[in-house]
Amino acid sequence: MKTTIQKCTKILLVFAFFVFSNSIFAQDINTQIAIGYQQPGKVDVKAFVLKNEATIQLEGYAGLFERMGNDLIFYGWILDSKSRKVVWNLLEAANDDFFSHGDPGRFSFKKEVKLPAGQYEIYYAAGMNYDRFGNSDIQFQVNDLGELFDLIFRRIDGEINDDYNKHFISKFVMNVSAPSSVMNEVPWDQKVNDFAKNSLVSIIRVGDNENIKRSFEVTSDVKLNILEIGEHSGGDLNDFAWIINSNTYEKVWPNAETKYRKAGGGNKNKTVFQTVTLPKGNYTLFYISDDSHSYDKWNVLPPYDPQFWGITIWPDLEDKGKVKVAEGSDPFALKLVKANDNSYISQGFTLKKDMKVRVISLGEASGEDEMADYGWIVNNDNHKTVWEFRNQNSKYAGGAEKNRIINEVLDLPKGNYTAYYVTDDSHAFNRWNDSPPLFADLWGLSIIIDSDKESFLLTDGKSASNDNVLVEIVKVRDDERFSKTFKLDKESKVRIYAIGEGVDGDMVDYGWIQNTVIDKVVWEMTFRTSEFAGGAQKNRMFDGNLLLPAGEYKVYYQTDDSHSYHDWNDSPPYDQDHYGISVYMIK
Repeated sequence: MKTTIQKCTKILLVFAFFVFSNSIFAQDINTQIAIGYQQPGKVDVKAFVLKNEATIQLEGYAGLFERMGNDLIFYGWILDSKSRKVVWNLLEAANDDFFSHGDPGRFSFKKEVKLPAGQYEIYYAAGMNYDRFGNSDIQFQVNDLGELFDLIFRRIDGEINDDYNKHFISKFVMNVSAPSSVMNEVPWDQKVNDFAKNSLVSIIRVGDNENIKRSFEVTSDVKLNILEIGEHSGGDLNDFAWIINSNTYEKVWPNAETKYRKAGGGNKNKTVFQTVTLPKGNYTLFYISDDSHSYDKWNVLPPYDPQFWGITIWPDLEDKGKVKVAEGSDPFALKLVKANDNSYISQGFTLKKDMKVRVISLGEASGEDEMADYGWIVNNDNHKTVWEFRNQNSKYAGGAEKNRIINEVLDLPKGNYTAYYVTDDSHAFNRWNDSPPLFADLWGLSIIIDSDKESFLLTDGKSASNDNVLVEIVKVRDDERFSKTFKLDKESKVRIYAIGEGVDGDMVDYGWIQNTVIDKVVWEMTFRTSEFAGGAQKNRMFDGNLLLPAGEYKVYYQTDDSHSYHDWNDSPPYDQDHYGISVYMIK
């Protein structure tokens, strides 16, 4: 009996030992998450959840290399998935000795961080152009991240050594660990995707060369929260968004209260969070990115919250019923858009009554007061320019500083008109030599009619004065000499409209009128009697009346060997189609 009891006691003790040991062992098991260097311009990211407050272990290898005035850094950080705030950053946590004596190369780190319960994202990146000394004026001689990697890792004694490269950079890693009882790994994109899905508009993880448009309707005054992270470099907006009134294309955001701040990483990473109030109406969000530095591939250190590169808009919970996604509409009555290099495009229109028209035009500034790509509107009935693109009246259109936009309302009388748009040989739609504007598709001239749309008609551009034409010699090319005759049965007043080229005070493309009965020139276009005709300063125009006695007349027009219709060697005049001379009877 005693033996049996002793055996049972031993079995129970052994069982208790294993249970206790397994319990201790289970407590010692850690969840381990490893992230590290991927490739130039890419970020590694993973996520975890802490069930309650815990101390996590962080250890691994980072690096700082200096070459040719550039800093190449390997480092990591942790982001709170809910607040989107950085809760730990290796660059701040590392011992200052690593950064105070120049180039430490690859170095190890081991840290403990206490974090409250919640969800977190871990990032590891490699990049350059990080100014750890707070000096934004440092000049960097190497402008390509891949080039800098090659410079540091791939050349050993003048030879390319890929094996060394792969072996060395593979050791830039960071391990995060904590007891499995408190930490679980979760999908890295889960929190951001869930938030984006429940937003009004969310354009995230934006890549290069994106041009995105989203429309929404506000049924009553609503407050909207806006989070944007993008690229602003040297005063230019490169990856950025605007919100406009869909009916007028007037910008409603960013506004005077919008304040951008640093988004971490490279100096050109900028972010803004703002709450705005929008009245009832229809709105469109435009987002554009240029050809570099985005979620596709960062060419300097990425921002601390790279997943939200783009823009996200959401209302507070109680305001969700006041706003909804809507189908976008095209409000334009006339569009001369998507103008390419060396374009000259036009479109006639007729107003059946006096009207207000909204002109929206994007163009390229070539100087403080001059435009390289621009538009204008001519009244066909009197050949007067009623509107022209002037740089001093324009605003910044996003992208390169030379991208300009005008959005204004004109009061135009009943009549016949032609809208024109011209470009030079560079920086136009789909041929940008710098960052494009936000409304790239509207590069050109457009017109919006807010009301009485039936009173606005597109036409072939003919004028009411065509019935009164006595002579018309227009669209004259190089090295031409034309003449036409007309007869007056009685003394009459005629209108002369001529466009030509004047150089150094003399006319080289010009017209004149001769009385054939008395063989005498009765009128001639001169530099002094003409005025500026738009475009290049040498473009001249005469528009005036002349009283002529009864008789027979011959109208002449001649050009030299350059700068004429469709063969301009400088900016053309506004009314290109009437380059030459026209004579009208005044009734």
